Amino acid sequence: MRPLLTPLLLTSLLMASSVTPAQDTQVLPAVRTELKRDGSVLPYAQLNQLLSKLRQHGEGLFRMDFRVDTAKTKKPLTELRMAVRSDEADHPIKLDAEGRFDLPVLPEAEAKTADLATNAAKGQMAVSGTVKLTTPPEQLDLATVRRIMQVGRKLREELLPFYLRWLFPRGQGVRICSDTPTWELTWTENGQLLGLPLQPATGEREPETKKGEASRPCTVLTGQENWPDAARLVPPPGTKLSIKL
Repeated sequence: MRPLLTPLLLTSLLMASSVTPAQDTQVLPAVRTELKRDGSVLPYAQLNQLLSKLRQHGEGLFRMDFRVDTAKTKKPLTELRMAVRSDEADHPIKLDAEGRFDLPVLPEAEAKTADLATNAAKGQMAVSGTVKLTTPPEQLDLATVRRIMQVGRKLREELLPFYLRWLFPRGQGVRICSDTPTWELTWTENGQLLGLPLQPATGEREPETKKGEASRPCTVLTGQENWPDAARLVPPPGTKLSIKL
């Protein structure tokens, strides 16, 4: 998903004079910076509509992972301040240590006046948003893979307007990546436990692989496999799931 640039944010800075035993307390006037809205960014109403559709129709299978792109951001994370500001209220955004954050789902009327804002200067900060899966690797079975593909297809093709579909690209399967390619599907048939090793997919790259680095081994389940719904993944340690686009 392509990165989204953010506009300028209002931060309130209150300054007071230093006090020593030899002088009276003196309060200096408050100094404020003005919030400036940037119409060049993706309208928050569109982000809000996507988040609302995922919440209402995604069956808990998907989430949006927003994060600050530290490689393209000039300001240190510890100094960044972000908020969603509408005509009705301010909604502060909390960043974690890796720059990840959540965006609020606002009422439709309020979202029309909202903007994503930051205290970084214009062009000094980049934010990206990616569709992620919520299913833990140890809970993935073919029934869930098929449900992910079905719900994702319906969301994109039937429920999202055409101008939001680029934010929710068409999925081709569930990508499974780990340090060692020892994935296996297991299920019970006629009272017997069966196991099927999965083979690495040639050329498949883990999305979080940095440019110039080799990807961890990956395999892909599309939901079209001729195995039962109950076939469950046995993931090696450190396995991560993502959507193959």
